[in-house]
Amino acid sequence: NIGELKSEVAARRLQGLNPNVRLEVYPLQLDAGNALQLIGDYDLVIDGTDNFPTRYLVNDACVMLNKPNIYGSIFRFEGQATVFGYQGGPCYRCLYPEPPPPGLVPSCAEGGVVGVLPAVIGSIQATEAVKVLTAIGEPLNGRLLLYDALTMRFDELRIQRDSHCCLCGERPTLRELIDYQQFC
Repeated sequence: NIGELKSEVAARRLQGLNPNVRLEVYPLQLDAGNALQLIGDYDLVIDGTDNFPTRYLVNDACVMLNKPNIYGSIFRFEGQATVFGYQGGPCYRCLYPEPPPPGLVPSCAEGGVVGVLPAVIGSIQATEAVKVLTAIGEPLNGRLLLYDALTMRFDELRIQRDSHCCLCGERPTLRELIDYQQFC
């Protein structure tokens, strides 16, 4: 599939698994100019992005549109998941107000990811989406689930909404989407 658009490859595979599923394919780059329009039509977002500019963009758009953001991140043998912006809970910026300096965190291509990790974290995200959409159970709102595949342990950290958050705090200063490449 080298040279093909990820969105179209994924759509073909999903259609092959279930020809009755209706798919909306967006073969374009998500950016500050289209994020609000694209995300606005949906009840929630499941964020499996692999870079900081897109994570901040997705978070900011979700907060501005009041949409839950089912977040997942993986690196080497570790993963994390939570639900941001749900029922007054914290957003991604409450946990990570600023991106790390360029070059500090290696990319997945540089650092690697154990092959099963996306399935583990993706399954957790799917479970969280079902819980949010059906209003059952206890979503990971205000809790960051940490997974260590090497020790096969899950840990949990409480995260609070930051009253000084530039996006969802008491006096937000960020009121529109920005240039996320420049920010990160």
